[in-house]
Amino acid sequence: MKPIIVAVVGGKDTYKTRAVELLTSYFTSRGLRVAALKHLHHVETIDKEGKDTWRFAKAGAKVVVAASHSEVAVLKKDVAWSLKGLIKLVEEEVDVVIIEGFKSFVSDEESFMKIVTAKTVNELEDLLGQLKPPIAAITGPVAKQLKGYWNGIPVIDLDNNGVRLAELIQRIAEDNRCKCCREEGEL
Repeated sequence: MKPIIVAVVGGKDTYKTRAVELLTSYFTSRGLRVAALKHLHHVETIDKEGKDTWRFAKAGAKVVVAASHSEVAVLKKDVAWSLKGLIKLVEEEVDVVIIEGFKSFVSDEESFMKIVTAKTVNELEDLLGQLKPPIAAITGPVAKQLKGYWNGIPVIDLDNNGVRLAELIQRIAEDNRCKCCREEGEL
């Protein structure tokens, strides 16, 4: 079965990471396997200069694998990637994929639920103007200014009711799965 895919989109300091942490904790506490994808749009390399892996890449290695007793990191240099390709890398191993950032990659994607984080109503309006539905929820500092629903979209304050965000995503995902099963004649 395809994983649930949720994209958390917003500007700097709008609680994107907090939302991803909350969703990850919620879903893993219910026994679901989660992948978190983070876009590092202003970072040249995720490797550390001077470390052995960095030195291997600098010497010309196109793929560097670092393994410890509890994790594996694969660093591919000079690779053209796509968000869908990254999802394909993990989708067999997880039930939920949570995406942080990647705004230009998710903006037109109608198969991903989107959570929009913003500081102000103006920032929120600007973001919503760039994104195609489905927009599952609004959160971030703007949730202190708005209550309930904004233009039909649930507004959720992570500080006071963060679990509601995760429950909403789970409910939407379950509803969508049931709808897909009905359309495919499985129910």
